[in-house]
Amino acid sequence: MSTIIERFLIPLFVVVSVLYAYNSFGSNGIEMNKVYHHTTDNPMHLERAHLAFYFSCDPQVQEIKNKKSDICTPCAFFFPHAIIKRGECETMVKRVNEYNNGYTIAIEHVLKPVRGIQLVFNVDRDKFAISYERFDSIGLHKGIVFRLYDKNVLGRLEQVQQQPVLRTLWHTNGRPRIAIDPGHGGVDSGAIGCAGVREKDICLAISSMVSDLLQSQGYDVLLTRNNDCTMLLDERTAYANNNNADLFVSIHANYANNTRVCGIETFCLHPQLFSNGYCGVFGVEKNYILDRFNQRAAVSNELAQCVQRNVCDTIAHYHDVPIDRKVKFSVAQVLLGALCPSVLVEVGFVSHDKEATLLGLKSYQNDVARGICNGILAAIAS
Repeated sequence: MSTIIERFLIPLFVVVSVLYAYNSFGSNGIEMNKVYHHTTDNPMHLERAHLAFYFSCDPQVQEIKNKKSDICTPCAFFFPHAIIKRGECETMVKRVNEYNNGYTIAIEHVLKPVRGIQLVFNVDRDKFAISYERFDSIGLHKGIVFRLYDKNVLGRLEQVQQQPVLRTLWHTNGRPRIAIDPGHGGVDSGAIGCAGVREKDICLAISSMVSDLLQSQGYDVLLTRNNDCTMLLDERTAYANNNNADLFVSIHANYANNTRVCGIETFCLHPQLFSNGYCGVFGVEKNYILDRFNQRAAVSNELAQCVQRNVCDTIAHYHDVPIDRKVKFSVAQVLLGALCPSVLVEVGFVSHDKEATLLGLKSYQNDVARGICNGILAAIAS
């Protein structure tokens, strides 16, 4: 009998215990790594907020049903077997849970019906509609973005049959207001390249030059940061959204393990990057939302093409190899959270010895800035 226990029952007990623990703490090994809450207080925006989650692998999403009426509500969702990663993600969740401006959000671990993460939107459903979509991020993580739509704006769009209730030009003299976003900053140095060159320094220098060039042309410019300060991604987009930005250009420097890689590339969003998960908006109103999203994506693509072309043309004489890495479609957080046409331009690789040296020169920075400025102006004129 003791032999049977040692050979069969004890190993079986160990296996069952491991399987139970594995199921209890995430049977699919799903971790929620990050969450961003992009908001606006601006009553002219159709989208009031984006809540973007990043997971280690593709999670299930279940809408929580009302037990009394068994009617599916768009306000509560469940990610079975998912856990909140310790550390930074817990801090991000706390920030979201503390938000209280027209609605609140609760993200928490629950044990029933199985262990997982529960998401509850405490909103007035006469004022807000909710949808979510899936996407793969720029780092190939699995993402889900929840969007809160302002029903009052949807109603106004329907009344005027989508005439320009949502203005595309906010500035009083008819020129768009342009947000320039220097990547990283403060405790976040970004990529550190050859000879210790820091991405955050390059971004701020070039962004400041772009701002000066645009202002000299009479444009109103918003800099999301104008010094070496720490600024969260959703703080950058909220600043642009709340200050009526018409265009959003985020400036970064690139890095690759292959030190021979160099060149310029520009990113923007495309509708095909997203797959529908749930939509609490139907009929004509849903079509309005799709039209607005497609229009914004089309303008973003035109802006990206103009910036990419003009930067490459302006600095081509510095290089003896091709530097045009083309426009690419991918989801970056600042692009997702900006409620206007937006692009992210990578001005070169700090991991490439020659390019890193050039990016540290003010003359080169000025030419890159001139290319970005010319690209923005070309997109506005088109």
